[in-house]
Amino acid sequence: MAAVKQEAHGVLPVASLDEAARQAYINELGKHVLNYITPGNKAVYDNHVLPSFQRRHGRAPLDRHEIRKEMVRQPFYQMTSSFQRTIQEMMWNAVDESIQRQLPSLIDTAQKFANGKTKGSLTLDPNFEVPPYIINNHNHATPGGYGADLMPGDITAGALYDRGGYIYTQGLFGPRMDGIGKAAAMMVAQSRPDLKPKKILEIGCTAGGSTGGLSMMFPDAELHAIDVGAAVLRYAHARAESLHLPIHFHQMSGENMTFANSSFDLVCCLATLHETSRSATYNIFKEAQRVLKPGGLFLCSELPPYKGFDPWGQFVRDWDTYNNNEPFWGAVHDLELKDVALEAGFEADKYFEGFGPGVAQANALNAAVEVDNKKFMGSTRGGGQAWYAGASK
Repeated sequence: MAAVKQEAHGVLPVASLDEAARQAYINELGKHVLNYITPGNKAVYDNHVLPSFQRRHGRAPLDRHEIRKEMVRQPFYQMTSSFQRTIQEMMWNAVDESIQRQLPSLIDTAQKFANGKTKGSLTLDPNFEVPPYIINNHNHATPGGYGADLMPGDITAGALYDRGGYIYTQGLFGPRMDGIGKAAAMMVAQSRPDLKPKKILEIGCTAGGSTGGLSMMFPDAELHAIDVGAAVLRYAHARAESLHLPIHFHQMSGENMTFANSSFDLVCCLATLHETSRSATYNIFKEAQRVLKPGGLFLCSELPPYKGFDPWGQFVRDWDTYNNNEPFWGAVHDLELKDVALEAGFEADKYFEGFGPGVAQANALNAAVEVDNKKFMGSTRGGGQAWYAGASK
């Protein structure tokens, strides 16, 4: 397990000794497979797949799709992909076992926070319909997915994301899982030093870790956060209240928000676009532009787009599309977000994209966490620079 421990709060599941040992074992097993076994796929490609393809076609593969058609037939790729996916499922199951053992008390604690004297608020919509690209797809192989709501007052999905996500990222997001939000705030200061937001919105807050980072970095701002799952929002609200963070959570889709026009100085969508469909991405940009005040900023953080990577680099990064319940991953990372922003009504000279502060920098992490890990297949878990797209109104 990472040397930096996850910070406890009111609704974080507490693992028993056996549960903690199982989670630590799965974490270390995953690191071993990712760092020392899956990289063997490059040797398979260089020594067998590429020469065979060149003999048959007289050229190298043109894109990641041609490489994938060859690699999926390779036993080593099949084996390592199975290892990687299975270990991830083992991780979620190990965390879920801990959650289910104490679920009644966690729900009770969340309800006490919601019914007590609060700094923020929680607004759920009993008639809300979770978008099909979320409810029909268990992203990252999370049991039930982000939209799961299993029983009255359920918080399981939020607890899974908070605790499981910490293990999955090997502590890279910091003790409070807030590194993405803190890094985004640093990017705001870097890209728009004139902007001092008084009202902020986060689209896709899940368990509230990134929202907490924004709250810490903008303590004087009124902060709102939306997501589609009732269970993740109940958890996020209780989490924020236990940490004394004044955040207003709403069950709402980023495609169709009920906020008034020109409501926010800053709108953030952090590591969320890849969980949505291609059409949803266009709609989110349009809604962000609508609710932004003149002079406000819309900021997205994502994994870098595929442009600029060679076909092999694109193939490696596209593993999640086919193996990690991320069917929109490749399509979103193929998008030219500048074109999406222009269609949404932003002006070309007010759009920017590129690398900026990452989660390790945001939490001043050091050798205690493996910042530049060796993960090979799929999205990197590295804590170095993040990739951003932003547009001012």
